[in-house]
Amino acid sequence: MKIREIPPLGLRIEPELKQVLKDVAKKEGRSLNSELVQRLKRTLREDGLINA
Repeated sequence: MKIREIPPLGLRIEPELKQVLKDVAKKEGRSLNSELVQRLKRTLREDGLINA
């Protein structure tokens, strides 16, 4: 599935946390969305819930 075909997800994040994530994403050369996806995948792998 192409990334543009995935419907957006509304997510409420505390402003302070959002800013930290935006800063980290910028430092890593990623978008905020990409940073969130990478972090979610990593924690799900660590929890043994996905193999991706």
